[in-house]
Amino acid sequence: MEPGRFRHRVTIQNSRPVKLPSGQPKDEWFDVATGCPAEVKAISGRELMTSGAEKAEATIRVWMRYRADITSASRLVCTSGPLKGWVLDVSGTPVPNANGTRLEILCKQGVKT
Repeated sequence: MEPGRFRHRVTIQNSRPVKLPSGQPKDEWFDVATGCPAEVKAISGRELMTSGAEKAEATIRVWMRYRADITSASRLVCTSGPLKGWVLDVSGTPVPNANGTRLEILCKQGVKT
């Protein structure tokens, strides 16, 4: 691996169902790991009309060392770098590289589908 490649930091979050006092179920996000080194790069962006409102969506590629606890139901929170504060929803299953040392994670930020 090239030095300095994983210079951004992300927090990995998973959700668990909780029951509100009213009895309604709700997903609650909790931190799985904080300060994980990653390479975060914006790939593309688009604007679209939804319900008469203009909305934006960005596709982000995240590379990080292999972890088994990241699924398609996870999300990443950027804690450093140019995308600091962005919440990235994992879209699809994270894909390991050929020798199983890194993960490529495609994420969406913006419009929920």
